[in-house]
Amino acid sequence: MDFNFSEEQSMLKDGVDRYLQQEYGFEARRRIAASEEGFSRERWRDYAELGWLGLTLPEDVGGLGCSFVEMAILMEAFGRAMVLEPVAQTALLCATILERGDAKEQREALLPAVIEGQLLLSLADSEAGSRYKVGCHAQTHARKAGSGYLINGAKTLVVAGASADHLLVTAQIEGMPPGAGVFLLERRAAGVTCRPYRLLDGSRAADIDLRNVEVGDDALIVGPERALEVLTEATQLAILASVAESLGMMEAVMAITSEYIKGRSQFGQPIGKFQALQHRMAEMFVATQEARSMLYCGIAHLDRPADERGRVVSAAKAVAGRANRFVCAQGIQLHGGMGLTEEYPVGHYFRKMTMMEKMFGDIDFHLGRLAASSRTR
Repeated sequence: MDFNFSEEQSMLKDGVDRYLQQEYGFEARRRIAASEEGFSRERWRDYAELGWLGLTLPEDVGGLGCSFVEMAILMEAFGRAMVLEPVAQTALLCATILERGDAKEQREALLPAVIEGQLLLSLADSEAGSRYKVGCHAQTHARKAGSGYLINGAKTLVVAGASADHLLVTAQIEGMPPGAGVFLLERRAAGVTCRPYRLLDGSRAADIDLRNVEVGDDALIVGPERALEVLTEATQLAILASVAESLGMMEAVMAITSEYIKGRSQFGQPIGKFQALQHRMAEMFVATQEARSMLYCGIAHLDRPADERGRVVSAAKAVAGRANRFVCAQGIQLHGGMGLTEEYPVGHYFRKMTMMEKMFGDIDFHLGRLAASSRTR
């Protein structure tokens, strides 16, 4: 695998970095986080105009058809700026499910709208007590009714659920073998109740209740025969995107901390000259590079068999989660009490790290998956 960026990838990186430096500074982010939706519709439109919402989507629906490397470049930059817009949720996780699902008409109608920034999607999969399971259907059921389905159930932790135009909902189809199907429904449809709340990093999620929600036959995006495969593949891409985002966060925390210890003086000299603090910074650097290596390893395994790909993705998530926790904690430690203030960015990185570590499975969950896969090999 060539670890050097191509000319086009370098241009993308420079363009994303320049935009975020100009439009997404720390104070601007604080204002966005305090808004009703917890993200900026104006920034979302900018992302669409810049082509970022269609980076990895195929050209036949208006996307750019890039590799996952380009998405990783984007998400790493988003991590450095702690971007709040649910780009990975809509343009990667949900878009991948639509793109690889069975409903070709929905694919051709909805994906161009996603790319143009006109449609925001959220995956409603998790249920109470599901513990990071993919394809949850124990509490959500779809019953055939006339020319469509009636859906009943409840979903939790739907990222940007209150702002989404459509939801992708996993549900057991009554009368069929156990397993989830994936349905597309309007978030504002009759029978859909949304209870939004603020997450630790300032973004928003929601719990969704479904009571006799009527959908047509064409609402079934992926049948139970393929749903788990498609959901797993899309989730693995989202996990790698979160690893790239974590990498960007670690780099930002190191840069902020390095600048601080070079400028803070104690005993007549900058504290950055103290060997103990230099060792801390070196350890933070090593942890960051370990996470970068695992991200590259995960990207290199995207075309491997599902079991092998799943093991590497879990390893990447566990390594990045542990590294991000260490780097952000050290950033707080080296800043002292100042690092915990609302007006200083390093504490916000720690909050976002804490939230992200639980998304798509925490460290212990992915280590458990690795241990289980080792026993069965």
